[in-house]
Amino acid sequence: MNTPSLQHQVPDLSFLTRLRQHPGLIHPEFGDLARLDAVRMSRNSPLPAVRFSEEEGMMIYLTVTGRCNAHCAGCINSAVTLGRDDPRNLLTTSQESEPERDAAIVVRLAEARPEQMITVCFYGGEPFMAPEKMDRIRQILTASPLHDRVRFMVNTNGELLGPRMDRHADLMKEIWLYTVSIDGDETQHNRCRPGTHLSTIEANLRRLKESTGRPVLFWSTLREDQSLLNCFQEFLKLYDAGQVDYLFWHWAESRAPFDHFEDFAGRYAEELETLMDIYLDRLKQGKPLPIIHLNELVIYLATGRERGHSACAVELAQNFDIMGGQICACSDLPPEMGLGELDASGNLDITNRDLKPLVAYKDWLGCTRCGVHPYCGGRCPVQALAGEPLRTIQYCQLMRLHVGIVQKRMDRIETELTRHGISLQAVHDQSAFLTKYTDVVP
Repeated sequence: MNTPSLQHQVPDLSFLTRLRQHPGLIHPEFGDLARLDAVRMSRNSPLPAVRFSEEEGMMIYLTVTGRCNAHCAGCINSAVTLGRDDPRNLLTTSQESEPERDAAIVVRLAEARPEQMITVCFYGGEPFMAPEKMDRIRQILTASPLHDRVRFMVNTNGELLGPRMDRHADLMKEIWLYTVSIDGDETQHNRCRPGTHLSTIEANLRRLKESTGRPVLFWSTLREDQSLLNCFQEFLKLYDAGQVDYLFWHWAESRAPFDHFEDFAGRYAEELETLMDIYLDRLKQGKPLPIIHLNELVIYLATGRERGHSACAVELAQNFDIMGGQICACSDLPPEMGLGELDASGNLDITNRDLKPLVAYKDWLGCTRCGVHPYCGGRCPVQALAGEPLRTIQYCQLMRLHVGIVQKRMDRIETELTRHGISLQAVHDQSAFLTKYTDVVP
């Protein structure tokens, strides 16, 4: 199969150059955040260079079903991936998995990486609306030649975990990592995800821990009317109770710019400052909080490390998404950006692909001249290609703000790490290693 070039699918972002000529948010320490050099990762670290021991593996996101019960505000599948403003339950979804077909695709993709661990992430929609499909895929793959190098994780809203433990206990025990969407306390979460109930999710998490002991990543999606601190405080409550193990948050992609960007950024900065104070208080006790992307940023700042590609590395074609039998570079990009599929003979032919156009937006944004590019990497293409360009510019400013607030505490962070004998490898192994299984950066 000759996959057509993706170049024609990349929108013209040339007007971003004009947008950058206008002043951005003015921060009292960092100045105009629209400037590419407003924040620069240029610290001379006293810590020695570190060569990390890291797992190399392939990620395969497998959409189990397009159906979902959460009715989230600003659903990325509806608003960004499909470019629709309709409620999700009014959309025609053709993203249903066929277990035999999709397991065969996983096997074919994995054959090209015979030495690597394969992580299959069940995705949706809400995967637990079709647990029998997940279970069948698990059974096929664990009976295949991949059995000793395949593992499973799931992205879920958590509402259905309890009922599924009764009928699919083997599946639940074999899932390596649960990432559960929680967007704050009862009031904030239930408002953002009205098809779910935080009290139900938390009861499910208690039961999940008791029956499987599997690690849980608390994943918050920050929309304009949400509080980061509210999410963080809910995480701390569940973390201290032993119900969750890690925290990650991500700014929501959208086809519209912020309504009140200055207000959101000001609140985000204030709340991140408070979060970092709590992070340092815990670190002074020798107990680094497992905030996975924050700890990865600490490693980047401490070592001068550079990502070398977009945050999700989509242009490297090292990971794949399977959606409705189509192999995609990313399931959150529009479906016309698919790469191929399993043919009638059961073969894959996706070799003639050039994914570099997916990150062509970095030229217009000036990413390689930006002071936080070593960590950000240009974020990921979903917002730039399928969302609102002005919002992309706003996220550039937020990223500089985010990195700057963490960077100004690095002397104290490094002091506490040294005082407690916590190596950067330990920081990586405790939590930062999981960033590759998420959206990587906020």
